[in-house]
Amino acid sequence: MNFPLFVARRIRKTQDTSFSKTVTYVGIGTVAVGTAIILVSFAILFGFKSTIEDKLTSFSGDARISQISGNHSFSEIPLVRNRTWEAQTLKRPEIDHIQAHIQRPGIVVGKDGLAGIIVKGIGKDLPVKQLEKNIISGSPIINGPQEIILSKTLAKQLKVKTNNSLILYFLSAPERPRKVKIKGIYETGLEELDKLIVLADRDWVQKMNGWTADSLGTYEIFFKEKQNLQAKTNAVAKTMPPEWSIKPVTEIYPGLFEWMTMLDRNIVIFISLLFVVACFNLIATLWVLIMERVPMVGLLKSMGASASQIRRIFWWNGLFILVRGLIIGNGIAFLFCYLQYSYQLIPLDPESYFMNSVPIEWDGATWGIVNGLTILLVSFMMSIPTLLITKIEPNEALNFKN
Repeated sequence: MNFPLFVARRIRKTQDTSFSKTVTYVGIGTVAVGTAIILVSFAILFGFKSTIEDKLTSFSGDARISQISGNHSFSEIPLVRNRTWEAQTLKRPEIDHIQAHIQRPGIVVGKDGLAGIIVKGIGKDLPVKQLEKNIISGSPIINGPQEIILSKTLAKQLKVKTNNSLILYFLSAPERPRKVKIKGIYETGLEELDKLIVLADRDWVQKMNGWTADSLGTYEIFFKEKQNLQAKTNAVAKTMPPEWSIKPVTEIYPGLFEWMTMLDRNIVIFISLLFVVACFNLIATLWVLIMERVPMVGLLKSMGASASQIRRIFWWNGLFILVRGLIIGNGIAFLFCYLQYSYQLIPLDPESYFMNSVPIEWDGATWGIVNGLTILLVSFMMSIPTLLITKIEPNEALNFKN
């Protein structure tokens, strides 16, 4: 029989005073609240990062290939489509798919204003589901020339809606205005995209540029996994023609990714403080429980129990408190994340946060790591107050309350 565990269970079932009960409940509550906050913080952090990355990559890919040139304008230098390279690259296990695009600066004119834009020509190699998640009105499918999809920001600025018409001028051919029909309206919440990007048929944009059928502006590469983008980008770069250059999305939009890195640092500091508070409260809880049972410690020592056995009794008692707190904390975190994920109870201002509600990203591995690290760290810290037991003398302990 495990003597320390047996005694710890008996202690857990019997409390001498209401004060020790209160202290135990405070310890459980502290662990529960701290665990719930940590888990919810990770779910929201990963949700923010995943949502922003999805929005960015849906319009720019995980990596972008273009022709090497000294041109820094929005007008692209054409590259020659390389179907052999496309077929070989698609066989790579890390590649999900490749899209070919053409973009050109222009101006759209509505009844109540105009706006400078970038017309991005898309083809059938862009999956419909990739656009669907950002479409808020109309269709995500462009069926032919002179149909466009523009952002909610531009639609509001020009005071137009789905199925309305606009006049489009390409800056390369301002003398040839084109009447275009709004097929759909999207919203990403990302100002850099919503204020500029208008989607159109790739073949039509190609024709307006005067390019040949094999001329493209960029390739956009999508990886199956988002981790190690730089390494995957470098691997693809080794297979490309020497006149091409490739950039990961982290270099295309450095400001947003620096902001997300700052979020990582802040969350680490915040969670570290929570761990410190949880450890401190459990140490204080065990200290009080030991002081409440000093006569019991003296009795056990006088009966031959070693200090290490008695320490393990209180360590087990602290572990019971920790596990109960973790179970409650996980329940609270799961309930909050489920409700927010399903019903978007907490809204956000999309102009400030790039999304309409607080996002939740379910990550079972993170939840397991948080619980495992909490048990390891707090269990180690709980050994500190039990050192008090080695200083308790049996004869003094038996008369402690007197």
